[in-house]
Amino acid sequence: MPILLSQFIEACRWVGALLVLAVHSTNMFVNLADIMSAPHSASVYAWWFFVSYELGHQAVVGFFAISGYLVGGAVLAQLRKDKPFLREYLIHRFARIYIVLAPALLVTVALDWIGRNWFGDSGVYDWPVFADHYRLDLFFGALANLSAIYCDFFGSNGPLWSLACEFWYYISFPLLLLPFARAYSPKARAAGFALGLAILVVMSIPPGWFRFGYLLWALGALATLAKRPLVESRCLALGLYVAAVVPIRLLVRGPNLEAFPLLADLADILSAVLFLNLVVTLRFGPQQGWALFRPQLHRRLADFSFSLYSVHMPLLILARAVADRSFGPQWARELATPAHWATLAAVMTGAVLFGFLFSRVTEAHTNAARRALRSACETAEDWRRRRFPPPRPAAEEAEREPQKADA
Repeated sequence: MPILLSQFIEACRWVGALLVLAVHSTNMFVNLADIMSAPHSASVYAWWFFVSYELGHQAVVGFFAISGYLVGGAVLAQLRKDKPFLREYLIHRFARIYIVLAPALLVTVALDWIGRNWFGDSGVYDWPVFADHYRLDLFFGALANLSAIYCDFFGSNGPLWSLACEFWYYISFPLLLLPFARAYSPKARAAGFALGLAILVVMSIPPGWFRFGYLLWALGALATLAKRPLVESRCLALGLYVAAVVPIRLLVRGPNLEAFPLLADLADILSAVLFLNLVVTLRFGPQQGWALFRPQLHRRLADFSFSLYSVHMPLLILARAVADRSFGPQWARELATPAHWATLAAVMTGAVLFGFLFSRVTEAHTNAARRALRSACETAEDWRRRRFPPPRPAAEEAEREPQKADA
């Protein structure tokens, strides 16, 4: 991957994760209901504009597009080779997801238990959005990546829904395209396609974002096939993306969505296409300039963005329960004061630090998890070959018969 594109994607990953954290934190601790009726500083107006639900949602759209470009694009590249790839690919994907997902669910259990038992009188964990979300079946549903597909999210960790969708994209996409993989037998190609189609159909049955998210993810994969950018100027490509996202932020809301329900989907497709257009432009364009993306800080922050996204919500809910116990249940609903902004800054800083520390014992060991999983697969394969040896060719058996007779 060209160096500038790699640096740009790293920057987008951590900025997107931080934006999602900021949106959720603001909803917990800062009330800007008077933003249109009372004067505020320029910084508050800027925060209100950028740290909004719609731009946070566009960050998730960007996550799906980047994931499709990196993971789906790698599948398309492997299909053109004569080497089997599916086992190694699945090892990489399973390790990448579960090295974070399983510990994140355990963190959710721990933080929610602390909050419900020590700060349960705050009422936060009794909000309708969390009603009946602490069941064991929801824990295993989340562990099986079925959140927001076949079951509700577990505990207070709602954002894990997007990981569930991506996981099944990872699994089904190469299977659906296996008929084009020359390294596999016709029988294996047909079986793989049938399995991929079954996964797609089963996961698409419940209403939700799975099908539409798959479209955005697949657009990212298809973008890797582009032979040249639609817009050669990276500044113009960036300008087009910004020119689309700004009106999306202002118009895709409230009455407009009620009048035009498809507006949100159309906006997501437009932003995904223009974002991927920028990605392709950076891929084919000059690698000089845009020094903003060159510092190694982007890589360091991107390295734990997945972890931050996966554990931030239970931490925010616990922090809100502590605040409600300490300052009263109405404090966080009051119009924002310096105390609210200070609390927001402290909670966000704590969440980033927690996400980093969490990543040191999870995400940082992804390669080790892949090696362990690879070793386990090889051990299982060796056992299968010893337990069920392949049948000998007929010619070899015919040669052995005279030897048995002579004996």
